[in-house]
Formats: sequence, C-alpha cells, structure tokens
Amino acid sequence: MNQTPSKSPRRLLTTATLLGLSLSVAACTNTVNEPPATTPAPAAPTASSPTAAPTPSETAHANASDDPAKVELALEAAKIMTTWDPNKDFNRTEAEKRARKLMTDERAKQVIAPQRPATGEEWLNAAAKKATSKPSVKIMTEHHEKDSIAVKTTWQWVTKGGESWAGEESTTFFFTFTDKAPYKIRDYTAE
Repeated sequence: MNQTPSKSPRRLLTTATLLGLSLSVAACTNTVNEPPATTPAPAAPTASSPTAAPTPSETAHANASDDPAKVELALEAAKIMTTWDPNKDFNRTEAEKRARKLMTDERAKQVIAPQRPATGEEWLNAAAKKATSKPSVKIMTEHHEKDSIAVKTTWQWVTKGGESWAGEESTTFFFTFTDKAPYKIRDYTAE
C-alpha cells in the first residue's frame, strides 16, 4: 500500500497554513509604503496632574548654587571666616577655626593656625582702635562650577564707639559640599 496519497492532503494543509501565516507576518512587518511610527509627546503637566521629582542623576548634575541649603551654608561659613577681633584673635585663622563646626571632620582637621601673629597695617590699626570686622557676603553668580559655590566677602571695621572704615581687601571663598543633607563643607579655598 502506498501511503503517499494519505500524506499529501496533510502536507497541502500544512503548507497552506504556513503560507497563510507567512503572508500574515509579512503584512504586519511590511512598512515600505507606510510613514514612520512616531511616539506621542508627553502631555504637559497641568495644575491637577502631579509632576515627577527629578531623578538622582538629574540632581547630581545641578549647580550647587541651585540648592538653598548649600547657599546658606556657604554664606554662613564666609561670614564666620571673615569676622575677626584683632584684640582676641591671634591671627585670621582663628575665624576659620570657629567655622570648623560647618565642615567635615577631615576638612576641619586641616584648619591649622600659623605660629605667628597677624600683622599688617589694617590688622594693627583695627587692634589699636579695638575694632571688629563686620563682613558683607555675596554669592558670585558669574561662578559656574557645578560642584562649588563662590562667595565674595568684604568687611567694615567697626569700633564700639561707632567709628567704621572699609577693609582694604576682599576674599573670595570657593566651597564644595558633602552629597547629602544636612550638608557640610567638604573643602574650600580662598583668594
């Protein structure tokens, strides 16, 4: 007995089924004459729709000066570091030592006062008049380093009797911070 005729209809059915599936798949994937698919633009947030918080990767690249807590810390540190009483402070580093509470332990350990006293006409004149420095601090908005904040300080010398005169210099501090709040000063330089 020849079994070929009985397999023939089955093969025809299988072939027809496969051909039909192939044509269906080809029709679904044939996009030669179709315009390219576009992704709809995300809807703009409305007052009633919540907005997503920035991801950590987005905030990691933000400017330090965009964070109000870092700005406040930088201004406070600059003010402390430029407040001197020449009759009590051995030198200007005494003020930096008072700001160590705002620094990481590692950075605070690096604040070491020199063994020599402060000198210079401005310091000696302030000491003779028993004056104390009263700083003015200002964020340097033209400073665009992402990880740091620049603060320019100037000061007036003020006596208890109300006499005052401008300091002869200014100092600009460049502060960097720890990554997580509550922030600490990781490092700083002064010019």
